[in-house]
Amino acid sequence: MLKQYGYDVVVVGGGATGIVAAMASARAGAKTAIVEYNGFVGGNVIPGLPLLGFHNNSGQLIVKGIAYEIARKLQEMGAATSFYMDPITSDVLGVDPHWFKYLVTKMLRDDGVDFFLHSMLTDTVVEDGQAKGVVIQNKEGTQLLAAKLVIDCSGDGDAAVRAGADYVYGRRSDNKTQVSSLVFRVGQIDFAPLVKFFREHPTQIRPWDMSEEVVSNLLDQMDEAEVFVLGGFQQYIEQAIADGVDFPRANLVGVCIPKFNQMIVVSSRVENVNPNDNRSYSNGEVTGLLQMKEVFDFLKTYAPGFEQVQLLDTAHQIGIRESRHIVGDYLLTGEDLTTGRFFDDVICLGGYHMDIHIPGQSKTIASTKVGTYEIPFSCLLPKGLDGMIVAGRPISATHEAMSSTRVIPIQMAQAEAAGTAAAMCVEQGISVRNLDIAELQKRLISLGAELGQGIGRRTF
Repeated sequence: MLKQYGYDVVVVGGGATGIVAAMASARAGAKTAIVEYNGFVGGNVIPGLPLLGFHNNSGQLIVKGIAYEIARKLQEMGAATSFYMDPITSDVLGVDPHWFKYLVTKMLRDDGVDFFLHSMLTDTVVEDGQAKGVVIQNKEGTQLLAAKLVIDCSGDGDAAVRAGADYVYGRRSDNKTQVSSLVFRVGQIDFAPLVKFFREHPTQIRPWDMSEEVVSNLLDQMDEAEVFVLGGFQQYIEQAIADGVDFPRANLVGVCIPKFNQMIVVSSRVENVNPNDNRSYSNGEVTGLLQMKEVFDFLKTYAPGFEQVQLLDTAHQIGIRESRHIVGDYLLTGEDLTTGRFFDDVICLGGYHMDIHIPGQSKTIASTKVGTYEIPFSCLLPKGLDGMIVAGRPISATHEAMSSTRVIPIQMAQAEAAGTAAAMCVEQGISVRNLDIAELQKRLISLGAELGQGIGRRTF
């Protein structure tokens, strides 16, 4: 007999997005479960990825709420750096992934969320166009998690697609996606010669045009910084390639964390990884891991201060930057971001640059600066489907817009809105499209979220 459980809200996906959605739902009084195929929650933070995008380019804090609560708790534990302001990424926060895993697990447990770990989504139950729950598979067999509302935080829109939602794969013109990367962490770095090298070769810090003042400020920060972004070494990479090294990128991408004497390396570059195709996904994992050795050897051989570098760990899975874009009630575009368009149904903000790891042979990254922009609730709603909210990477956004909205804090802000909205719908016994958006916005603000009211952008 099929084992069944009943919940108000089921969150599919236990990455940083799903964590916040489940917390928000449970804190609002909804009986909530979270489903995750790994044996832990935390997603892409667990390999050590830093958190980028809490602030805009003006230094204003634009992601608050639960995401910022987690950041502050990590800082209080000594498990996160101070915020470092960056001219390209807006900011960066280095975190200790092991303490992150512990903290968010404890917070979920304290909030009363039920865990279904080691569990894979196999289907979404739909009746008359409304999601009614999900079917999962684990070593115990198959279980049905009935729900009044499902939040898809799977990263690939799995629950929504299994419910019949339409989607676009990658960029609409050719279905190509941003390249994927296998992250790894290294230690035993001497940061003094590294900073000295950048002072002597400032064009090697990043491959972007930056004024002398900006570069000077960057260098001054590096001397005492607990964390800073690295994106250069172009001349050494050219030399390494001339020496026969198969380096996968045109520049070295990563985040240095002197506070922990570590660097998070994000420099593998794997094309055409489709996480919905097992052969593609499996081959991508293998390629990413094998590229790691080339990048590690480059660091040890060419990079100043990395002569004694040691490998600390590798990611539990390859990082997917892009796959499905669910077709929603509204399609968020790159132009919406660059123009800072206002939306009546705004539920969170973003300010991270449009950061496209370009598919193809160029081995480069395209960066477009944006100001503060708004994300509307309507791009979290799959068109023609009720009982379902999507948050995170697969929201209804174009290839260009998603290159900004995909970063972790901005996804977490979406998730808080999704979890709060879901609980409000359950409480009021209404469908998600009948929810009073103004009431949702007031609720989010009362919980500490930033919708523009705290930075002079809006009045609610």
